[in-house]
Amino acid sequence: MNSTQTVLKINNLEIWAYHGWYPEERLIGGLYNIDISIGLDLNTTTLQLADTVDYQDVVDLTKSIMKREFKLIEESCTALYHEVLTLSTQINQLEVTVTKLNIPINNLQSTSFTIRS
Repeated sequence: MNSTQTVLKINNLEIWAYHGWYPEERLIGGLYNIDISIGLDLNTTTLQLADTVDYQDVVDLTKSIMKREFKLIEESCTALYHEVLTLSTQINQLEVTVTKLNIPINNLQSTSFTIRS
């Protein structure tokens, strides 16, 4: 069997969410950018959708998680990381980055948090 390291990437998924440490952040909400990189061991000679991770499932899961209330991007990123891992036993590496855009701090455009294995 021919097995190759492959990576499925979800790039620049923009989600409006009501997260933040301060109550006004959770009231007003803000724009978040999500990047997810999923390392998979796939048999590329007989590749079928059932053999990989469906990126629509990843997007749906991400939207669902980001609807929850988190005070820190570290919390949302950690939740995404652990729940994406449950999508397939073929995931051997995972990197999740949550970026908060338009921070209400002068001259700060964004901040992000990443978890990788």
